[in-house]
Amino acid sequence: MTTIAGVVQKPVDAQRLIDELTRDCMCDRADISLLARSPETYKATATVKEGINEGVHAAKTIVDGLFQGFESVSRSVPGGAILRAFGSMGVTVVNAGVSTAGELAKMLMDFGVSRGDARFYGEAFERGEMVVTVNARTDHIAQCARKVMMKYGAVAPDSRAAA
Repeated sequence: MTTIAGVVQKPVDAQRLIDELTRDCMCDRADISLLARSPETYKATATVKEGINEGVHAAKTIVDGLFQGFESVSRSVPGGAILRAFGSMGVTVVNAGVSTAGELAKMLMDFGVSRGDARFYGEAFERGEMVVTVNARTDHIAQCARKVMMKYGAVAPDSRAAA
């Protein structure tokens, strides 16, 4: 199985990307995962909670609909951020205690993503962007998933040059 990863900034882009992966690439929804980290904030606890809830609400609504019935987990991370994960790989990453760019990059490398690409996705994750992964069961699904990710500008710069 090949892991294809990508990054998007907005929940609506994640929704479109996942819809296209399932429709055009015939990816099983269970093979798609999403990791989202709310921005860190250094305000008082009540304000932090309110800001996180507001900022994550739109993503939660869209993504919860996409992954309804699938594994999901939320957990606080240092600095007042919230980490939300959907799909089996996302839940595995969160349950492993991943909360930093370096930790996510290492985990992605364990799943077969190249070092440079994994670093790119880890840094995007740390900035609050959403990381979408596909566990491609066939070469055809992997090729299609790469094309869809490229269409959305979701792949790392190294991957763009290699495709």
